[in-house]
Amino acid sequence: MLAPTTPAAVIVVDIGTVDPHDRHSMVFNTFARLAPGQALELVSDQNPEPLLEEFVAELPDEFWWKGEKGPLDLWCVLIGKPATALD
Repeated sequence: MLAPTTPAAVIVVDIGTVDPHDRHSMVFNTFARLAPGQALELVSDQNPEPLLEEFVAELPDEFWWKGEKGPLDLWCVLIGKPATALD
C-alpha cells in the first residue's frame, strides 16, 4: 500500500444500501475505472478492514488508503490510485 496523496478528483461510493454480497465487487469495479491521481471516497456502515485486506492481497502497491470512523458510526475511507508509479 502506498502513502496517501492529494487526489485530483474524488468519486463518492456509499455502500450502505448495497447488498453485502455485492459491496466488495462494486468498490473494486469503481476503483478499476479511476484514472491515476483519482480516488474514491467509500462511505460504509461496516468496518472496511476486510476490504483493505482484499486490496492488499489483490493490488499491492497499486493503491493508497486513508480511513477513519466518522460521525453516526459511518466509516469514511479514501482509496486512491497514485498519480505516478513513484507516488
